[in-house]
Amino acid sequence: AVGRGRAALSAALGAAALLALGGPGIAALLAGAVAVAALALVARRQIGGQTGDVLGAAQQLGEIAILVTLAAA
Repeated sequence: AVGRGRAALSAALGAAALLALGGPGIAALLAGAVAVAALALVARRQIGGQTGDVLGAAQQLGEIAILVTLAAA
């Protein structure tokens, strides 16, 4: 299991890498955040919260949103 500190560091490094790209990176970061937030709202409404499967889906959805946004830039 990964501790909170390592998870936070990984998220910060990923965000910093996207922000270093400038405009397209900012758009990609926002797209990923919006996609994951939308999934979280659906999971809360449908099943009352999150499970491991929801977390895995959030990772995949966020990554896809970021990559599609970067490819469109």
